[in-house]
Amino acid sequence: MGNALDAVLKPAWHRQRRLLLQWAAVAQTAWLPAFNAVARPLLRNEESTAMSDPTGHDGRHDFDFLHGQWRIRNERLAQRLAGSTDWEIFGATQLCQPLLGGLGNVDDFVSDWTRPGVDGRFIGMTLRLFNPETRQWSIYWAGNHDGVLEPPMVGAFEQGAGTFFGDAEHEGRPIRVRFVWNQVSANTAHWQQAFSSDGGASWETNWHMWFRRTDGNGRLLHDDGVIELRQYTLHPGRRDELIDLFDREFVEPQEAVGMHVIGQFRDLDHADRFVWMRGFADMPVRAEALAGFYGGPTWQKHRNAANATMIDSDNVLLLRPARKDSGLPPASQERPAVGATHEPAGLFEAGICLLDAPAEDGFLQRFEAQLAPRLRAAGADVAGLYVTDASENTFARLPVREGEQVLVWFARFDSVHAHDHYEQALVADEGWRTAIAQALLRGLREPPQRLRLAPTARSELRA
Repeated sequence: MGNALDAVLKPAWHRQRRLLLQWAAVAQTAWLPAFNAVARPLLRNEESTAMSDPTGHDGRHDFDFLHGQWRIRNERLAQRLAGSTDWEIFGATQLCQPLLGGLGNVDDFVSDWTRPGVDGRFIGMTLRLFNPETRQWSIYWAGNHDGVLEPPMVGAFEQGAGTFFGDAEHEGRPIRVRFVWNQVSANTAHWQQAFSSDGGASWETNWHMWFRRTDGNGRLLHDDGVIELRQYTLHPGRRDELIDLFDREFVEPQEAVGMHVIGQFRDLDHADRFVWMRGFADMPVRAEALAGFYGGPTWQKHRNAANATMIDSDNVLLLRPARKDSGLPPASQERPAVGATHEPAGLFEAGICLLDAPAEDGFLQRFEAQLAPRLRAAGADVAGLYVTDASENTFARLPVREGEQVLVWFARFDSVHAHDHYEQALVADEGWRTAIAQALLRGLREPPQRLRLAPTARSELRA
């Protein structure tokens, strides 16, 4: 993919073969539906997952996840094989359609990047073809700088990751090229390119493409199978400073690499506490997304300013929806744009129940039967219910609270005044007091901690 942008010189004998392949690609795509049709996302439990699948399928559907439309964040080294640390960042969109009854696909790549000295955005296309005999994919790339398909990258998927190799030239010298596809979920994927000038003994990764699936209106689609509830203790008087930095610099770059920034809040009862939540499709995607962000150019540029506001950032609960349908619902409106200053009037309550045992061992059922009805009767709109995800932390650089079992509810309120009425109703509710007393005897270690959370101007989650 990246060879085109480098205007790499290729041996003349490749040209005729490429032109034939290009003609074949055009012939195949001529009858396809328009590219604005969006293919159904591949589900993880369907047969077409990886060529090593024990069901025996051969890998011909391993790129099905790519069908549909995507928004892409590109992080590309400005200079290759030169020890550069200067990354160019630009956006792109992509539409991908299947070919040959599933034996291939083709996409167009429309970027915001402009080649030096050339008017107009760079546009590319990729043709991928599967060989049933070798069980390998060949990946051909072309760009609007010359309209020629490059020699193929060849490889396959194994255990959810695809690795592909090829030969090229860079600034007149032969190199090996490697593509890696991973972080594949219903709505995310990660492609990276690396060059080697020593026959594969060492590699320099020079391009990342972070894929996020979009709907028909261009909005990102999210799958929050795992979430983090993060509570930061800040230096006195510096909360607004961190919020301004976070809302301006950290929302879109995190989402671009595979996360979902669900919401960010001021804790109304602690002037120096910042609370926020982010979601991930699963734990492997979490590891890849966190590595992409915290190892990427945005965090490197702003981390010192962010860290300077913080006393402690390790109060983190790793959670998953208590039941299939108990997660927070998708936002009904788009997140306000960068620079927004209007803060919504409503607030959220996060109720944290610290437990003696996993919630599934009985407390979850008792909460739903005895405590949740009292919360609703007092005026709470319970919007989400989560329990501890006991998975091993897949990104050790960011600690989480391990060895604890919790149940967390999220409830929304139209205003601080509405929450005050709710508080008064709970205090007066003998049924609530009785339910808490019984819970303290049966799994609840202490009365629930309840956080009053006011959304920031750019929080997606709002009342």
